Amino acid sequence: MCCALLHSAGALAQDALRDAAAGTKASLAGPATEVANPEAKDSEDLFLEEYMNYQMKLLKNWKLRVFASGTWRYDSNVFLRNVNAQHDMLWSARPGFQYSYGDETAKLQVLADYNAQFNFYDRFSQQNSINQFLSLSLNYRLQKTSFKFSGLFNKVTGGDLDVGGQAQRTNFTPQLQIMHEATEKVRVGITGQLQHTHYNSLISSQTWRFGVFADYAFSPRFRLGLQFNEMIQEVQQSGRQTGQDYLVRMEYEASKKLSITGSGGVHILHTISAGDATLPVGMLGLKYAMSPKTSIYVNAYARAQNSPSLTGQFFQSQGLLAGIQQQLGTKITIGTDIGYDYSQYHRYIAGLVSNRRDHVFFVRPWLKYTLSRHVSLEVFYQHTDNDSKGFGAQPFVRDLVGAGLTSTW
Repeated sequence: MCCALLHSAGALAQDALRDAAAGTKASLAGPATEVANPEAKDSEDLFLEEYMNYQMKLLKNWKLRVFASGTWRYDSNVFLRNVNAQHDMLWSARPGFQYSYGDETAKLQVLADYNAQFNFYDRFSQQNSINQFLSLSLNYRLQKTSFKFSGLFNKVTGGDLDVGGQAQRTNFTPQLQIMHEATEKVRVGITGQLQHTHYNSLISSQTWRFGVFADYAFSPRFRLGLQFNEMIQEVQQSGRQTGQDYLVRMEYEASKKLSITGSGGVHILHTISAGDATLPVGMLGLKYAMSPKTSIYVNAYARAQNSPSLTGQFFQSQGLLAGIQQQLGTKITIGTDIGYDYSQYHRYIAGLVSNRRDHVFFVRPWLKYTLSRHVSLEVFYQHTDNDSKGFGAQPFVRDLVGAGLTSTW
């Protein structure tokens, strides 16, 4: 298992499953997209769209999409408790934008996605919050060398599986990659990343990673490579930890319908006083378009993360996040997302009791109905079960039911 699971260099997607299982976002409601089936548009619409696209390309090479959504959610267990669960209604307003400049062939490409989520509870108004989500990517390409800066910024108040309740936290993860095409088949590069996680009144941490890599193209669709990272981590109340990542990288585009990407291997962690640990680290992502109207995705991962609630401890997670979606006609899309995460707690400091184990499972069926080209409606149900045992365990069962209406311009 150590080398089978693959890992994206760094932690940009580390919290995806645990945040999804905790229901961090109010619902699945997102920017409305144009219908995928061209039969839904008449010939006049198609002509006008092609004409407008042509005129826009003559004037600029940027795009801006602005959206706003209103969502409602019933939460059967707001504070993720094992006993005396409290339920509530949550109302959210979420404005945002998506901006892009250039494309994959341009010398300069910029992608930005931002939204703010205003949350209002009926019973527990003290939990009202403003959550913010920002992702940014900037690519600058020369003839053989490229520079890529990417990053995530999330400021969230919501359920946290480790804490076992509502928690305020800020995640900031900038990353820089410089890559050079040494030959037609060989490319080399360096990477640097900071992962800053701040919890109000809990345990915060910062992790720096610096790496080098080399890839070889066995074919235009298949690349393999190696990567080495040096890690330095500062954890409140636990001091400095260090470590190394030894990774295998892979990019495989079997066809226009199937792609597999990731990297993975082992992480050697040197703790402050609890000795060394060899841990699996990795993330493998698979996307497959079974037909023009049916697609699936699978993400498998292994990673380690500092515990914000248990002093001197971290947890090692292995998990799987998968989903399928099916378009019905021209207006309706249905889908299901499922996830499983197993987390085992370890210690940075000798002498601590560290025997907690979390088994987290969730399933989320959903339906999206396109009311018009610019308005969509989503409804969903999510069931989450956390079987947590040991010192500091936070077991709970939770059900969410929600709906969201989104308008896009």
